Amino acid sequence: MRKLIHAAGCCLLIVAPTGCAQQAAAPAATPTESTAETMDETSKRVAEVAADANGWQVADVVVTDVPDGAAGACRLVGVRSNNVLSASTKTYAVLHGDEVVGRGDADALARVLDACGDEASPALWAEAVAAFGEDVPPGRVPKAAANISSDAHRGAIERGGYSFHPPQFATDGAVEFFMTDVEGGQLFEVRAARGADGAIDVVVKPAGRG
Repeated sequence: MRKLIHAAGCCLLIVAPTGCAQQAAAPAATPTESTAETMDETSKRVAEVAADANGWQVADVVVTDVPDGAAGACRLVGVRSNNVLSASTKTYAVLHGDEVVGRGDADALARVLDACGDEASPALWAEAVAAFGEDVPPGRVPKAAANISSDAHRGAIERGGYSFHPPQFATDGAVEFFMTDVEGGQLFEVRAARGADGAIDVVVKPAGRG
């Protein structure tokens, strides 16, 4: 069973109104990213899946490995279009070398974690839960307090009981981590644990709230 606890008055996803002012174009690819000209066959497959799902042109897709995002038979990658204004990076998983999994695919989270196996770090678990958890709002996983906005920090501190830590395994094997919403203004505390039946139980609540 998955649960999502919303803060009163919070908005998890802010959608810009149509007709808004033109935004800055997405940044050009860096040497650590793969473009259509430099991708290996696996990355090309990811680019094709992402382009089809998001209405992008394959030639414009950029694929980047997620830091600490590989273990066992899984590899997490960030994917975006280099030619779409406001296109956010979306996370996909490559399992067993050729199977591409995206957010919303059937049993995506369980399949990813099964492929990652016992080698998966807390950081990898956190990225997988944030990307593929069914009831987890879109957002980002900060690995350090410096990656969190002052507004998000302030809200968590005001609620009380907040102390930042990077993704970690609890004594019962659950992974515990913080994540922000897409805009970075809200901070959430996430706990995910695998039950005896293999299902992943995920609880998301505003950081600092008991």
